[in-house]
Amino acid sequence: MAALSAPALERPAPGAATARLGTKFAATLFKPARHKALFGGRGSGKSWAVATYLVTIAAKERRRIVCARQFQNSIRDSSKELIEKRILDLGVSNQFTVTDRYIHHNETKSQFMFVGLERNVESIRSLEGADTVWIEEARTVSAKSMEVLLPTVRKSGSELIWTWNPEQPEDPVDAYFRSGKPPPNSIVTKVDYTDNPYFQHTEMPQEMEVLKKGNLPRFRHVWLGEYDTRYESKVFPNAKTGRFDVPANTPPRYGMDLGFGQDPSFVVKVYVVESDHTVYIADEASGRVAMERLPTMIRNVIYRDDDLVTIDSSQPGTIEFLQGRGINLRAARKGPGSVKAGINFLQGYEIVIDPRCEAMREEARLYSWMTDKLTGKVLSTPVDAHNHGWDAVRYAVEDLMTDAPVDPSDADGGVLRLKMW
Repeated sequence: MAALSAPALERPAPGAATARLGTKFAATLFKPARHKALFGGRGSGKSWAVATYLVTIAAKERRRIVCARQFQNSIRDSSKELIEKRILDLGVSNQFTVTDRYIHHNETKSQFMFVGLERNVESIRSLEGADTVWIEEARTVSAKSMEVLLPTVRKSGSELIWTWNPEQPEDPVDAYFRSGKPPPNSIVTKVDYTDNPYFQHTEMPQEMEVLKKGNLPRFRHVWLGEYDTRYESKVFPNAKTGRFDVPANTPPRYGMDLGFGQDPSFVVKVYVVESDHTVYIADEASGRVAMERLPTMIRNVIYRDDDLVTIDSSQPGTIEFLQGRGINLRAARKGPGSVKAGINFLQGYEIVIDPRCEAMREEARLYSWMTDKLTGKVLSTPVDAHNHGWDAVRYAVEDLMTDAPVDPSDADGGVLRLKMW
């Protein structure tokens, strides 16, 4: 999937854009169809390909393009940033005007809109004039949203693009496209990381190899797009996506895991509501950022600088730097057995992850136990991958684990560390 050139965007010759997207993506996106469905594993470049396609068609002719997802609390939860990045990477920024909520093409008058389906399904009815609707993370789209969306997008020649990582065959989008014969005028394509030529230039191959060695069934689910047939190997099967009404007298708790190398730093805001025996993960911020940008990341989550953040204790220099910038920190009590103790504690609660916490929702799906390579038996050691947000959550609640058991023989805190190469 080599990047499109700016000239190809301005006046693409027939087939020029399709040749640069890769065979599977081109055969799905650039052919006329009512439904264009791309499903499969992590790292395939589905979103990148769709964003490239949308920028391309917006530059060719007037299109009303709607980027929709089930959960969107604010514009920051949408694909707007990805669309902007593709416009920049393709060298056509001068052709587009970007505002806080919309993107317009200056010549063709194409417009991008970004909407959430969950909070106001009735607002979907206003989309009947859309030419193209991209449904991101379609696995999370409810049957009710689909029932309203499908007949609403009815303009002649309109198209719906669906992208998702499969979970269960009974999920509405899978039942619609994969339970039998697809609906008429549909192109349904499975993709995975082998369809992304840029995959090896990212941090993802290392993450993939860790999971492949530690839990082969979940590797097949996460990276190859197979259904989640080994649900019991999830570390937190008690986690779900949703919203929770926090009692007024419940204080927030904050935890932070510090990134190193390719690992991201991760900050979370957590509420523990004992009356409902619920841990509510209400907000997050994560990314691979330079040290000087960490205070901004933290302040995106905390209310005030005097809010106490329990932080990964592995980097005293970073802690000292953040304290010098006015952040109120407490070093986490790590040590032997702490990871397993924290997991055991959190497994005793119902965990609700706010829809805005996209990275935590992804980690809830990916974080898994080791499995025995010969027997397939689920082991009691977690794979050391897709756990940075969960480490931050453990730190946030560690003061509640006063009776947490410690295994003195477990020098790494209960985490299996695999040699990668």
